[in-house]
Order: sequence, then structure tokens, then C-alpha cells
Amino acid sequence: MKKVRLLLLIKLFLFAGMFAQAQTPAKAYGDYYQLSFYHTQRKSQLDSLSDYIQQKYLPKLHQAGFKDIGVFFPIANDTSSDKQLVLWTPLQSLDQLVKINPGRDAPSYARLETIILTAFEKAPKYKLPRLNGSREEHIFELRSYESPTEERYISKVKMFNAGDEVGLFARLGFNAVFYAHVLAGSRMPNLMYMTSFDNQAAHDEHWKAFGNDSQWKKLSALQEYQKNVNKADIILMHASSYSDVY
Repeated sequence: MKKVRLLLLIKLFLFAGMFAQAQTPAKAYGDYYQLSFYHTQRKSQLDSLSDYIQQKYLPKLHQAGFKDIGVFFPIANDTSSDKQLVLWTPLQSLDQLVKINPGRDAPSYARLETIILTAFEKAPKYKLPRLNGSREEHIFELRSYESPTEERYISKVKMFNAGDEVGLFARLGFNAVFYAHVLAGSRMPNLMYMTSFDNQAAHDEHWKAFGNDSQWKKLSALQEYQKNVNKADIILMHASSYSDVY
């Protein structure tokens, strides 16, 4: 398993090199992140996986020097047949990937999707959210924006950095955890970011304010930023009771 992960690590460095040669914006400015989406087919399977992560896997990661690990459950789990657990792990370097290795006693799941990301220039380090109210009501929103071409992807990333969409989110109090490029994943070119809110009502109010904000209206109207997203996925989540991020 470690050899396989080491091979993945080497490929990621080569991949990052190709990005740099192509003058895309995937230059490393700070943090790296691993996002793991565990797909299960029934609640009992999800519960077994959650128990394992809480009791064995998370302590193992903490012991290995990882911190501020987020464990989330999509709100859609309540009604969906595809019940997911989302694990977000900050990395100081890609070398740490070889240390992420669930034990052989890990319970089964239907499918695992792993995404490797690197932080934006405008947000090189993740930030823990500062939320009020009940932990159980906190909302974490994970967004994924895919672009139709690499050129249009560069445009969308520029919108966040040079266009200061990151600053707009900060001014409006979106409590962003991270903004990042996808280095390796099933959907590319792609960027992802996570924001957080006190509750569902606060989430709705913040997005209403965002849509009505004059800075956003001016930014989104610029010709250089047109048609730079062709698919957007939105996942609303609650943090688990044992998540470091809540």
C-alpha cells in the first residue's frame, strides 16, 4: 500500500510540473489538502465506517502529526441511497500522503473517491471557522466548480484571486475554511472551496447578500470572466460529533 501511495506521490509531482509548464495557476502557494468521499449503501455501513474513523483512524492520524481534520456527513444522507462520509485532511506537503493509510481492519464501503488539492494564492492557509450557536446546526458548504477548458479554468481562478472573490466572501462573513485547485481527481479542470455558517438560515441569508452585492455584480459582469464554469456541485454538510473542524 505504501509503495502504491509513493507512486501516486511521484505522479502528483510530475502532474504539478506539467501544470507549471503549461502556465496554469496550480502553483503551490501553501497548504495541500486531501478530500476523501466514502460512499456507502446503507446506514449501518455508514455507521460502522464512522465508528472506525472516530475510534481508530482519526487517533492514528493525530498520532502521525495530522491536525484539524474535518469529518462531515452530507445532509442529503437523510434521503439518499448513496450515504457519504467526507474526510478533509490538511497537509503541510505532499510527502505526508504516504502516512495516510487506514488499517486492514477498516470496514467495507461501496466506493472511495480521493481528491488532492493545493491552496489558492489568495488563501494559502486554511482557517478554522468561528461559528456561533449549536454545533449540530452548523452548516458546511463544499462547492466544486468545473471549467470547460483550461483557459476558462484560469479565468475562474483569476476571479477568486486577482478579482478578489476571496475577499468578497471574507467581507460578507462566509467563514471560508479553504479555497483550492484540484491537482488530482476524477473531474478536471476543477476548483473547490468550503464555507461555513451558524445554521441553514444564516447560509441562505449570506448567499442572498452575496448575489445582491455590488462588488459581485461588477465582477461577474466582466467579459473576461464569462462562461468559465460549466458544472457546479454543491454539498451541504454537518460536522460529525468527533470532527476537529466544527
